[in-house]
Amino acid sequence: MKKFGLIILWVIIGASIHAQQKKQKGAVSVSAQTALLNGDNHVNGQVMLSAGYEFKGWFIGAGSGFDYYKYRTVPVFADVKKYFGKGNRQLFIYGNAGSDIAWPTENQKNLRNGGGWWGWSPSPGIFKNGIYTDIGFGYTLFNSKHRGFFTAIGYSTKTITEIYDES
Repeated sequence: MKKFGLIILWVIIGASIHAQQKKQKGAVSVSAQTALLNGDNHVNGQVMLSAGYEFKGWFIGAGSGFDYYKYRTVPVFADVKKYFGKGNRQLFIYGNAGSDIAWPTENQKNLRNGGGWWGWSPSPGIFKNGIYTDIGFGYTLFNSKHRGFFTAIGYSTKTITEIYDES
């Protein structure tokens, strides 16, 4: 009878240990990004920072940054990534969508001011915010603590409106 009680005790202990195994939890994730932007204008840089929550191969967050492609702007966006595979080397796809806030330099505001007739100077350009989108795919180069680098190729669009006087 004593043997039977010990077997039941070991089964109960084993079942409770199995039930206490670590469950997969999500994690807060922050990423800093730099990019080269190229299109119908010359190549310029972009710097972004996004933060969010990563769980079961998905990352959902928000981010912001600034870029100097044609006009200086500040994209503010929702960020979604899907990682494929296990381990530290994973493929991923991503998509960002949000607002592109115009923040032109003084030179960019006055870019179209040619002086006008007889010294008349038109008013500087007025900029209105637009839309920012970005999609692409990439590959992670993480270490064992899920820190490291990732590289990606993507396609982004941004729209802003400029209103200016034409002489």
